[in-house]
Amino acid sequence: MPCLARLLAANTISDFLRGHLILIALVASAAWFYAGRQYFAKGNLFGALLWEIIAILVLVAFCINVILSPVTSWFSLGVAVVAICVEVWLLRRWISDAKSRA
Repeated sequence: MPCLARLLAANTISDFLRGHLILIALVASAAWFYAGRQYFAKGNLFGALLWEIIAILVLVAFCINVILSPVTSWFSLGVAVVAICVEVWLLRRWISDAKSRA
């Protein structure tokens, strides 16, 4: 019986994430953005830019997917756009800090 409960719980989580793709997009984007931040902390500006641009592109791809899908979730689209704005703002801030230190 406990195995059935675990299976049902996993199925419920899977269904939840399938219905809320914004969570997957935000976690993936945040992970890549954090990886870029680690490269930036080590002084590798090119690696930082690469990872952080990938993070932004993940959210842009999610936005395109939401716009083109038959069931448009405007809330998810709004959250993704806000996340893109925050990531771009942080990226510009870190680049300006790096230029001022050089």
